[in-house]
Amino acid sequence: MTGRGSAQNARPVMLGVTVLALTQFVIIVDETAVSIIGPVMARDLHLGAEARHVLITPFAVAFVCALPLTGALLRRADPRAAVIPAAIAFALTAGAGAAAQNLPQLVGARAAQGAAAAVSATCLLASVHLVTSGHPLRVRAFAVFSLVSGAGAVSALVLIAPLASASWRWCFVAVAVGAVGCAGAWMAVSRRLRRLSPESPDAPDPALSGDVPPRPDHLTAWTFAAVIGANAVLALTVISVSFELQQDHGWSPTQMGWGFLVLNGAAALGALTVARVGAASSVRLPLIVGMFVLAGSCILSATVASTPITLLLITIPVGLGIGVVFPVANHGTLDTAGARPVGRAAALGAAQQAGLAAGAIVAATRSNIVVLGVAVVVAVGVLTALLLTATTART
Repeated sequence: MTGRGSAQNARPVMLGVTVLALTQFVIIVDETAVSIIGPVMARDLHLGAEARHVLITPFAVAFVCALPLTGALLRRADPRAAVIPAAIAFALTAGAGAAAQNLPQLVGARAAQGAAAAVSATCLLASVHLVTSGHPLRVRAFAVFSLVSGAGAVSALVLIAPLASASWRWCFVAVAVGAVGCAGAWMAVSRRLRRLSPESPDAPDPALSGDVPPRPDHLTAWTFAAVIGANAVLALTVISVSFELQQDHGWSPTQMGWGFLVLNGAAALGALTVARVGAASSVRLPLIVGMFVLAGSCILSATVASTPITLLLITIPVGLGIGVVFPVANHGTLDTAGARPVGRAAALGAAQQAGLAAGAIVAATRSNIVVLGVAVVVAVGVLTALLLTATTART
């Protein structure tokens, strides 16, 4: 892609990335909204103490199980073409959640939502890779994707509460409408992207020809490890802070949600920093800085006295770390995916879930020594990766 062509194509490319990010935003709003409307749903459907498991477990299990299936079944497909049907499927499953009248219907709807979310998230991330492939603003595009989609958790606090006061069913309806709207927007934007003049107008689309296989290297292995580590620290922090604020300091779930605005704001600042200064050649340094910040947050978590103020302050370095690591690691992991990125994107999703699960296990120990161990593992992993990538760069 020439410099002149890149400049001319920057606006539609960034518009396409924004639409993809908004689609992921809708999925995250749905995931976050369930924690807000859960008590109301439990009372309306007489779920009792099983409410949290019914609302979260079917979605999570279906999401994790659908990731490898998506990677296998859509391995040779163009993910850009799958975005619209995936978003429509997610909208339909959200509609099924809104219409659920009893426990079996709700469980089925949530499981279907989880599977549709896995397919959608995989295709969205793979599409960002293909849309920005070879573009000078690629890292900035991944930062925008992380920033916009990540705002879904914060926006859910503002958008869902008024709807929930009327009926929790309207929350699912809003998600369905949002997903359909994003599908329509992507239909329009993707047409515009296809009309861009490529370097070789007659060349076939490599995403469809399937002749460019993925190329693993040391940097890709490190970015996968960074995704696991960053998600582990994120889950560890969110779970630990949530339990301490609610159980030890008497915070309500709503107060806790607003408290996490600090973390989300820091993550936005980290992503904005990457968008501002990021370049396609600067993967190693941001990952090193971001992972060391996350390791430092673990040390603070294990050594600082647990007061509401200190607990919220600890989330600031966590937010900054993931704000930097997530977009850069996503870019670095997919950068070597070749023209068939769906399998790599599904593996990236699996790495995220593995990290979240590891963080939950560490949080369950409630041991400061174990948390310090996580900090050591993250720091040693960064140093090892630094040596490996430096050696690879010299050879």
